[in-house]
Amino acid sequence: MRDRAPGAAVMEQVVRLQQASPPRSPLARAFGVHPLPEDAHPWFSGALGEREVGAALDRLPAGWSAFHAVPVGSGEADVDHLVVGPGGVFVINTKHHRGGSVTVYQRAVLVNGAKQPYLRNSDFEASRVRGLLLRAGIEARVQPVIAVVGAKEVRFRQQPSRATLLRAESLVRWLSRRPAVLDAATVARAAHLFDDPATWRPVASSADTTERFDAIARQVRCAQLVRAGWGVAFGLGLFAVALPFLPH
Repeated sequence: MRDRAPGAAVMEQVVRLQQASPPRSPLARAFGVHPLPEDAHPWFSGALGEREVGAALDRLPAGWSAFHAVPVGSGEADVDHLVVGPGGVFVINTKHHRGGSVTVYQRAVLVNGAKQPYLRNSDFEASRVRGLLLRAGIEARVQPVIAVVGAKEVRFRQQPSRATLLRAESLVRWLSRRPAVLDAATVARAAHLFDDPATWRPVASSADTTERFDAIARQVRCAQLVRAGWGVAFGLGLFAVALPFLPH
């Protein structure tokens, strides 16, 4: 499981949705039409967020282990990131809200004014991992964490009672500063349990998912540049039309 890529599950969903949609016409590409269908946009954003957090977790100090896109339970749910180290076991749920406003209360999280079930869901994911550890005879506290990526602002009205919410860029520093609560033997047992694919729901994963997703991401960036170019061209055109009427 250590080799499972951050965002693997959502990247696979993005690839499936893109393959199921009609290809863009040459005209659509020329005008920078988004290469993904509308219903794939949240999945694409989620994958970018999970990859960003996954890259950050690579910087954890020695003694820590991180696992990504862990297929927990019997349905299609997965844990974005599962981390174990001297500071404990952490279930990390990534939320990508580029440019958004996040407001945190004791029992609720609002994104752009709309209430989100982040605290409840994170607590539920942590309880699943907690039960897994107990069945394996491993005593370790499991703490749910919500890592917010790209938000313009994160305002704390109250500290949440069911999970820790923080910006993704401070996640590794926060984890590294947790007081030691697990000895090396317990950390090793938990990491071995998490690393074993037999611990989790079997998943069929395509070996080239990351490459396909990266190709889609390049198409998205290219479309953004094309749209920006058209915007500049339109602005220059308006200026050229208005120029003769401007006072000299």
